[in-house]
Amino acid sequence: MDHRHDAIPFATLEQAAEWFAVFRSGKVEEDERQRWQAWLASDASHRSAWARVEAISQGVSFAKEAPEAAGSALHAASQLRKRRKFIKTLVLTAVTAGLGWQVARQEEVQATLAGLGASHRTGVGESRKVVLADGTQLWLNTDTVLDQRYDDSQRLLVLHKGEILVETHPDTQQPPRPFIVRSRHGAMRALGTRFEVRQFDGHTQLGVSQGRVEITPADVPFAPRIINAGQETQFSRSQIAAAATLPATRQAWTQGMLIAQDLPLEQFLAELSRYRHGYLACDPAIASLRVVGGFPLRDTDQALAMLEAALPVQVRSVLPWWVSVKPGK
Repeated sequence: MDHRHDAIPFATLEQAAEWFAVFRSGKVEEDERQRWQAWLASDASHRSAWARVEAISQGVSFAKEAPEAAGSALHAASQLRKRRKFIKTLVLTAVTAGLGWQVARQEEVQATLAGLGASHRTGVGESRKVVLADGTQLWLNTDTVLDQRYDDSQRLLVLHKGEILVETHPDTQQPPRPFIVRSRHGAMRALGTRFEVRQFDGHTQLGVSQGRVEITPADVPFAPRIINAGQETQFSRSQIAAAATLPATRQAWTQGMLIAQDLPLEQFLAELSRYRHGYLACDPAIASLRVVGGFPLRDTDQALAMLEAALPVQVRSVLPWWVSVKPGK
């Protein structure tokens, strides 16, 4: 679930999705087209919501042209849909930020460009284990892009996006080379370690389950800090937050599970949405419901069915890639 749409009311996004479903059906009567155009013209938030739905549809299947929704007001969007290369789509879609939302921040675009020739990557909903040449074990979570840069002086992993779990192995070379993971916000040097790194917009999250890791923020290289086993923290380019206790369930994703321990529904859905294409929305009226249990990440539809059985909610699919969780009847 992407929070960049927050300025657009939930109900307006739902209306836009329903209109998009009408056009996807291929059977649009003239009176429906006129009502859609009137809806689109009546409020700027309607146009923003429509652009949001179109961008999500493009992101789900960017190698195919989406069916054309007629109307001169959407000329720019229809031109955008005709681009078949993802990176062109990503950059061009960002131009639509003037409609009231932002598809790609500068950091994200830079990360995508940097990762085009990356050593390791996973798609949405995919996870993978890799054993590196020095014996280090590496797990990549959903939608992750990573570069491996080993040379005579260091063992370096560059995390462009996503999440990894690393279990380091003693170096096969002498003298031993330092093992470093670098994110957009700084460097993490392993000190005999098993640790997890997740890249967010604006900060990096580090959790250490074994050993220790030294963090050096990118803009303050003179102020490193060591995080011990059983701790987690997050850091920006200039600051490291206080360490907290690492939740025992943090690495459950390596077993294909999402463990919720009294998690707000909105936060649970935001996490689950990382593992599926499209848009997963939460009605604000039920956002604070609490979720407890283990849910499969390799079958997010099954996870949603379990959620529907456990809580007073209903899962509504407007389009195959647009799913809303609403109050139950």
